[in-house]
This record gives sequence, C-alpha cells and structure tokens, in this order.
Amino acid sequence: MYLRFLPFLPHSNPSVFQSVSSRLLWLIVASILLLSGGVAAQEAIRILSHDFDPDHITIGDPIQLQLRIEVDENLHIYLDPIDRSEHEYIEVEKPQVKRIESENLPTGKAHYEVTYPLRAFAIGKHALPPMTIKYTDTDGDSGSIQTPAYLFEVQAVKPAGATEMKGIKGPWSAPPNWFLYILGAFLVVVAIGTIIFLHLRRRVKPMDRQPEAVPQRQPHEIAYEQLSRIEGMNWVAQGEMKIYHTEISHVLRQYIAARYRIPALELTTQELLDRLQPEDVPKELVQQCFSNCDLVKFARYSPTKPEAHERMEEARRIVDETKQFWVGVSEEKESEISEDL
Repeated sequence: MYLRFLPFLPHSNPSVFQSVSSRLLWLIVASILLLSGGVAAQEAIRILSHDFDPDHITIGDPIQLQLRIEVDENLHIYLDPIDRSEHEYIEVEKPQVKRIESENLPTGKAHYEVTYPLRAFAIGKHALPPMTIKYTDTDGDSGSIQTPAYLFEVQAVKPAGATEMKGIKGPWSAPPNWFLYILGAFLVVVAIGTIIFLHLRRRVKPMDRQPEAVPQRQPHEIAYEQLSRIEGMNWVAQGEMKIYHTEISHVLRQYIAARYRIPALELTTQELLDRLQPEDVPKELVQQCFSNCDLVKFARYSPTKPEAHERMEEARRIVDETKQFWVGVSEEKESEISEDL
C-alpha cells in the first residue's frame, strides 16, 4: 500500500517505505498532541483581568497587582516567585491566592483572585517579568502558562504644600528720589556713631585678652553619640524595629550632610548615592544600609534581632571609613607657634 503513495521510488524496497512512513506518521501525531496540549492549557486556565492598586504610584508606596484567573474546577494551581534578577529595585512579596465564590460562574469553572504585594524604589516606567502559573489535575497531569509582562509607572513624590509655578514678575521700578536722602542720613549717623565709639575706646582701653577657642564638635563625634543613644533606647529588644531603623537612617543622613555639605535629608536614597563620589565613601555599604532601613520603614519588613544589630554595625563602619578630623582654633595656634620656633 505504501508503494502507491511513493511512485517516484519504484525500485525501492517496500519494507523501507513502510518504516519511513510509520516514522512520519508518529511525528505528525506527536506534533498534533503538542499543539493540542498548548491549546488545552490555554483553555484550562485563563487570565481574565489584571489591575494595579493604587492607580497613582509614587516611589516606595505599597502596590498590589491583582490577577483574576479562570481555571477548570478540577485543577490545582501553583504560583512561582517572580524572577527579580534584573529588577532589584522592585520588592515582591509572596502572592496571596483567594477563591471567588459566585453563582454566575460557567459550568465546570472556578475563579481565583491572585494578589502580588510589591514596591518599587525607582522612578519611571517598569515592566514586571512574566509570571509562571502551574497546575495539576486529578489524574496527575500537569502544565503551566506564562502571564505577559505587566507595565506600571512610578512617579516622584510631590513635596507637601507644593503649588503651581507663578507667573513672571514685571520690570522692577526705580526707587523714589528720597531714598538717596535717607541713605545719606544713615551714613551720617553711622559716621557720628563711629567717631564717638573710637573716642570712648581711646579713653578706656580694655585689657588685652586672648580669644578663647570654642571647641567645635566634629560630625563623626555627633554621629557616634547619636548612634550610642539609639542603641541605649533598647528598641531592638522591645521589637520597635521601624523607629530603630528610621533613627539610624536619619543620623547617617545628618552625618553625610555635615561631612560632605550636601542636602542629604532632602534627597531620596538613589539621589544621595548619585551625589557621593566613589573615592570618598564606600557606596556599596551606604546603599546596603539605607536599602535595609527603607525596607523596614516603607515595606513593613520585620528583621530579626541579629539583622537589626547589623544595621548599627554598618552605620558605625560608614562613619569610621569616612570621618575627617577638623583643626580647631587651639591646634592652629600651636602649629603657628611651632613654625615660629
């Protein structure tokens, strides 16, 4: 029978034709099964909708990605964690799955609501990596589908009390002519007062006194003192992790502002890191410390006590590696005396 379908090989062995045709038939059947399996997977599980809550997202805000899924009633679904290898600025927690009970469901179908709590620490448009949804049926067969990459946008935090830009002011008018007379009178009064002061100073000459040097506290001294104060409050033992990490972050920002003359208290963590020079500060250590503090402050992350003590060690290491000693008034005078000798 195979010779009839292969007339272009009249001198070939019929058994060879039969073997080749059998293999081709098996390949065709396998391809059809694979294609039908993919279609069956899409029919067995379907994503009805997705939504981000809230709609207006700012940096560090808690976000919820909500998926509504329709599956066959005899299936059990499993959710793999989201791959964050290329999205380290996005923090994703374990998804929450809830079955939705309704009388209007199609026959043999079940609806689930999947919620992914997450936060983003970078401004701009972002795309969540595709998520894998696995399932098994009562016969032990399994399969999976992938969601698309869902897009969302993170906006900068608007300062409290910010208003719209005002219009351009008109040209400044010249002061009245009598301003010169007032200025002249003021200069005359200043001149008379200076003459009287110099006259009285000649009559009563004060004793020569050396100005006392007022010791100026250095930024690292203040930082050490504040960190010791935080440690003495015993917040870690009391479980007050949020205020403990908030105070450590605030002390480090005050120290960096005084040490490097930058408005560290007004900048986000990323903006602060961009302003620091790698040769002046261990940026990886600073980023690690601030990121861990931000997780506790904004993401409600509950660290262990050893992790909390590590934040204090990181803060002290930052001060140790960046502190700079200032020369006080008394030290300058001692250096001048030594040079004269």
